Formats: sequence, C-alpha cells, structure tokens
Amino acid sequence: MKNHMCYPINQSIIPPRGIPLVSLEDRVKGVALSKDRFQFIFKYERDLIDVLNRGLHTSNSWSIVLDRWVAKPPEDFLKYLFVWVQMRNIPVNHYTPEAIHDFGQFAGEVIQVPYDPEKAQTKDYVRVLVKFDVSKPLRRVKKITIPGGEEVNIRYDYERLQKRCYTCQRLNT
Repeated sequence: MKNHMCYPINQSIIPPRGIPLVSLEDRVKGVALSKDRFQFIFKYERDLIDVLNRGLHTSNSWSIVLDRWVAKPPEDFLKYLFVWVQMRNIPVNHYTPEAIHDFGQFAGEVIQVPYDPEKAQTKDYVRVLVKFDVSKPLRRVKKITIPGGEEVNIRYDYERLQKRCYTCQRLNT
C-alpha cells in the first residue's frame, strides 16, 4: 500500500524545493492534483512520518501545509499548520502558564505551553505551539491594559514563517 501526503501549493511550486525529499528521490514521487494541490506518494511509511515530523516546511520561502492524504478530506483539510510563536514584552506579573496560554490564543489554538515558572527565564520571550489557520492574517501585536492603566504591546513572532502578503498578512493569497 502506498503512503500519501498532500499539500496546497502557490502557483508553480513543482517540485517543492523546501521539503527534505532529496535523500528520498528513489522512494517518493509527486503528482500535481490541481493548481493548488500536490500529492507525494511515498514507498515507505517511515519516510512519510519522517517528513511530517520535521515540522513546518517551506518552498521558495512560502509556508507549505502538509498532511497525510485521506480519501474524503474534511472541509478544513490543509487549512492549519502547527507553528511555534515567540511572545515578547509580557509584563512580569503575567508570567504564569495560564496567562501565557491566554496570550497565545491570540495567535491560534494553543497546543503546548512549555513555560515552567520554576525554571529561570533566560530569553526575552516565551514560546507556545499553536494550530494556526492559514486563511487568517498573522496577528503581530496584542495591546493589553495592566493594573494601573498602562497599556502594553505584546509582540508575536512566528518561527520559520517567512513570506506572507504584506497587505492582508495572510500566508495564502
């Protein structure tokens, strides 16, 4: 049985250069399904799993949504990608797992908050893993009001997301 993976493509990204398939050349082939979908057919399940587990992929600096092919894809198939988001400028009194989770919801559905309040914070940001809807704009700043009335801008940086539409801030156009 063949192992399939499908992803949306922008215009003519065939073959996609950002996906680590060079070492798999004799074990994978690709088929353009439409102008915006491309399917990989893997000879071995382990190769498919390896590619999926590598996280976010890009082609020509555009993000690619990857998933295992299904015969009857749901309506939201290839609509989400998992991405790490760095949040900066969080007020010190808001460094709790709960607050960080809530701030992360601004970027997408929070899947993981690896923040541990018992460990030293050595970076100027905290990270959350989110399930991001690629049809929505990237949200870069959240303004909050802290006790005392001061407004603070929490900044969001999406790891490994490079190109986006500078007008609408979406990954797909």
